Amino acid sequence: MRGGLIKVAAGVVGVIAAIAAGTVFAAGSLAIDTLQGKEYGFSFNHPSYGVADERAKRECGPDCSIVKRFENQCAAFAADQAAGSTVYGWWQGAATSAVVQQRALSECRSQGGSSCIVRAWGCDTIKANDKQANAKTPKQDSNAFTMLGEWTLDYTTARGYSANGTVRVTNAVGNGAFRGVIVLSYTSNGVTKQIQEDALITVQGETISINGSNPVYVSGSGNYNADNYTLNKVSNNVLKGVNKDNAGAGGIIVLIKK
Repeated sequence: MRGGLIKVAAGVVGVIAAIAAGTVFAAGSLAIDTLQGKEYGFSFNHPSYGVADERAKRECGPDCSIVKRFENQCAAFAADQAAGSTVYGWWQGAATSAVVQQRALSECRSQGGSSCIVRAWGCDTIKANDKQANAKTPKQDSNAFTMLGEWTLDYTTARGYSANGTVRVTNAVGNGAFRGVIVLSYTSNGVTKQIQEDALITVQGETISINGSNPVYVSGSGNYNADNYTLNKVSNNVLKGVNKDNAGAGGIIVLIKK
């Protein structure tokens, strides 16, 4: 898949078709800055493209535009970071996030990109009919613990360097398990880098495990080992624990709910 900016008409047709069929779908959007630089935003599992677009652009910043929309799929957008280049590639499908990211990179490189990186990606997993969407939601205890939502992440490794970012938990999959995404920024040898990785979260009593997978560099490059956090509840809004990644980086992890 290749071409210019996102074909908005296709997205509009998809919205009309969904409305006509009486279906509420999970909508997602990817946004990057107009210079294909370091700013990006992504959103997923929203009730409409309008809501998804607004969230992605707000996360990206004022000088940003939507480059891809997707529905009940994974999508990725890669851009060439070589000076003056406007080359990019994108891909979407029902495959895993790792697959669509690699396909987006391949598309970017096939167009002549020499320094292609994945700028943004996301996956939608929720689809409901109108009856489900309009059903009355049981009132939840405001004091009950849930991983759903967005958490700030502060990480200090055993080797003395630090990183920060977010853990966005979007889906409850049952039996105390959730899915989401980790976005983490850090500086290595004077270069600021940022990675994204899928996250499977498991809650067992007072212990929370967050297992990362498919880490991809959004900014910078290198070899990054997927994170594996073991955390304990300090309160319903604060978690603290350690990282047990395969590289043995170790260190302290603190999550605070936004």
